[in-house]
Amino acid sequence: MSTGELPLVLYVDDEDLNRRVFEANFRSLFRLVLASSGAEALEILAARSADVGVSVCDERMPGMSGVELLEKVAGAYPEVMRVLVTEYADLDSIMGAVNRGQVWRYLVKPWSKSDLGAAIGDAVRIHALQAEKRAIQSQLLKNERLATIGQVSAGLAHELMNPVSYICQNAETLRREVGVLQAYLAPQLEKRPDAAVSSTLADLPALLDDVEAGARQIREIAAGVKKQAKGDDDARDADLEAVVSFAVRMARAEVGKRARIQVRGEPVRVVGAPARLTQVLLNLLINAGQAMDGRDRLGLIEVEWVARPGGVELAVRDNGCGIPPENLERVFEPLFTTKEAGTGLGLPISREIVREYGGDILIESKVGEGTAFTVKLKAAPARR
Repeated sequence: MSTGELPLVLYVDDEDLNRRVFEANFRSLFRLVLASSGAEALEILAARSADVGVSVCDERMPGMSGVELLEKVAGAYPEVMRVLVTEYADLDSIMGAVNRGQVWRYLVKPWSKSDLGAAIGDAVRIHALQAEKRAIQSQLLKNERLATIGQVSAGLAHELMNPVSYICQNAETLRREVGVLQAYLAPQLEKRPDAAVSSTLADLPALLDDVEAGARQIREIAAGVKKQAKGDDDARDADLEAVVSFAVRMARAEVGKRARIQVRGEPVRVVGAPARLTQVLLNLLINAGQAMDGRDRLGLIEVEWVARPGGVELAVRDNGCGIPPENLERVFEPLFTTKEAGTGLGLPISREIVREYGGDILIESKVGEGTAFTVKLKAAPARR
């Protein structure tokens, strides 16, 4: 781990010489920030608490002692590891430090570079492990909520299927009945023309077409939700056009107010389970939509796929904010996210899914211009 990735080590000592000695010994090993008093240390923590992982402080300081400071740190910033340096080796002082400041380690002056360096190094590693543990626990809670939402969605989709089937069946019956009415009324209207009745009879078939089309769409969405909830992992290949069509319909509620989606591509089958490929594309579409946040006009998301020798390239392009170069290599790292409500798992999971099927996901981006994800998929063997 490079020092640029380490949490800050906050060293607090009222003596300038001690701070200079500490900095000279450890600036090449850790990221340091120095404070000359407990009050200054608390100001630093208030401004940079997310960056500080370890607090090392001297016990004897005017105004606020080291134990008093660490007691405040333990209450306000419990995730910060606390180390006390003291000139007193008596039991009362040590017990006070441990009990009041919840000190993780203490060292007696004069400290040695190896001992103090080892203590700080251990504290930094423990802080990193605890941060990872908290992130995993948070993600597990989110996964549990998502699983519950998935179960509820599957149940709702199942409940939708029956009424939608009734609509479709009744629409067919109604179409036959309309045909009977048209056959009966046609001669009557020739004898006694009525513009309103003629217009109604002419419009009824088109209205029924709309009802049936809407019912079919609801049925397809409900079936797709059920399939997503079940996983559909047994499927070996997928109709890419169908996958894109379903993912776009699912994404419209999230993306539609931010961008319009254009789709281009010829029918082609690719290696991969439809449900899992839908998950990949849905992640890319939602990310593209979120890249439009803050714009004063509707953005554009293009979804296009082209058959290549031995495979298919699916591109998802947006004209959003783009990704800074320093983040471009990290977007596929688990738990890395720049979004307040993000999990940092959508893209890593998507790439893992695609790689399981022998493909890959590549990314290109320019700040202020947009981002393009290219999903490389293997073409499915021809069916016999």
